[in-house]
Amino acid sequence: MKTYKFIAAALIFVFLTGSCSVFPRAKKKNTAKAPQSQPAKTQPLKDPGVKARNIYALFTQKNPRLEPSSAGKYAEYVIEAAGKFGQDPYVIAAIIVHESTVNNKAVSKGGDYGLMQVRWKVHEKAIKQRFPKVKRANDMFDPRTNIMFGTEIFADGMKRSGNDTGKGLLRYSAGNTKLRDKVLATVKELRTKENAQKKKGK
Repeated sequence: MKTYKFIAAALIFVFLTGSCSVFPRAKKKNTAKAPQSQPAKTQPLKDPGVKARNIYALFTQKNPRLEPSSAGKYAEYVIEAAGKFGQDPYVIAAIIVHESTVNNKAVSKGGDYGLMQVRWKVHEKAIKQRFPKVKRANDMFDPRTNIMFGTEIFADGMKRSGNDTGKGLLRYSAGNTKLRDKVLATVKELRTKENAQKKKGK
């Protein structure tokens, strides 16, 4: 009987002290938050497709001062807006490059604002209807708002031009043939680059 009591006492001691590997002590949880890994600057896009990557590269090339994270966001907004309004994202990206040099704070003497140089005086009423948060011209510095509305303007011009890109660009730029030619040349370069990437299987 004493033997059983001794064994029972020994087991209780082992359980309480955790001195046996069969009953390991519970490890204290580390309450310190693990440092969040920062996204690599060369891969700022959440889901970079071929077009998004090429637009990102174009933006950073044309505006070396542009933060990589901003270039990534702008590329995403272009893909989003182009999809919503049924336009070629390369055309929208090229408009941004040649209208503002990818500067979201750009303002022209004529009162054109932001990345796609949207003319506030002409479109103020329509902008406020589509974007209730927009109250004044400087609100068009918001990249997403600017790209979304600028793409909508271009889409309307395309519709009125029988979906002819060249004519649509002339409507968008009030007949600026130099801008049209520059945009078309950039779009051609982007498409050539994409075709080459597809052949290489990238």
